Amino acid sequence: PTDRAAKSCSTMATTTTTTPPPKPHALILARGGSKGIPKKNIKALNGVPLLVYNVKAALASEVFERVVVSSDDAEILAVARKAGAVAFERDPATATDAASSEAGIRDYADRAACDVLCLVQATSPLTTAQDFQRGWELFTSSNADSLVTVVRSHRFLWTKDEAGVAAPKNYDPGRRPRRQDWSGELIENGAFYFFKVPSFRTSGSRLHGKIVALEMAEETLVEIDSLTDWNIVEFLAANQFHDTPRSWGFHDDNGPASGPPPPPPPPSSN
Repeated sequence: PTDRAAKSCSTMATTTTTTPPPKPHALILARGGSKGIPKKNIKALNGVPLLVYNVKAALASEVFERVVVSSDDAEILAVARKAGAVAFERDPATATDAASSEAGIRDYADRAACDVLCLVQATSPLTTAQDFQRGWELFTSSNADSLVTVVRSHRFLWTKDEAGVAAPKNYDPGRRPRRQDWSGELIENGAFYFFKVPSFRTSGSRLHGKIVALEMAEETLVEIDSLTDWNIVEFLAANQFHDTPRSWGFHDDNGPASGPPPPPPPPSSN
């Protein structure tokens, strides 16, 4: 009888399955009043509205229960719907120049039932479906409260006081390390943030409690905050995505396939 009971317990143990955690919601905050680059969130990057890149990557990852674009702007919400996202009408009070992203997060969390949110930044269009998958795996396997995305950089940082005197922040100039002898610095790249909603409510911050960091590719360090950033990211996106954005339904029939137009040929020497 004892042997039969042991075999029975063994059989039960091998057939027991672990319930996967509830899927998170992806949240893209895209207000209409961007100042540095007007209508930045739907400005065409290689022929496709900026926010569409992250919507498509998040959907392709299959990590999320829903991919949501929260905006106070009807045109942005229309683009979001066309891209396959859920359009969420953001409270205008949380979309002012002075409002924080946390205010936009709270606005959504107060009106949607979810245990985990992923704040996705439209200004980081090089994020891939695999990045979201790796982030979710790290977040869940670490039992973390929040996750930040980072890029490793081998840059020497300096500070300068009011008198103009400079001082190093992260190295000794008398013992300047070689790149291969130094692990570098982890820099927040702002691509996306996973976090538990209940502890977000308590802390008031997307990053809180036990924080884990997901390292991403070097090129994802660039966030679009200026036209210079835009030009850099447009070039990188053309190289990364090639003609894939053509399948997303936003190019005109005669629009560009991908990337800025090629430079004109050099003048003939004849």
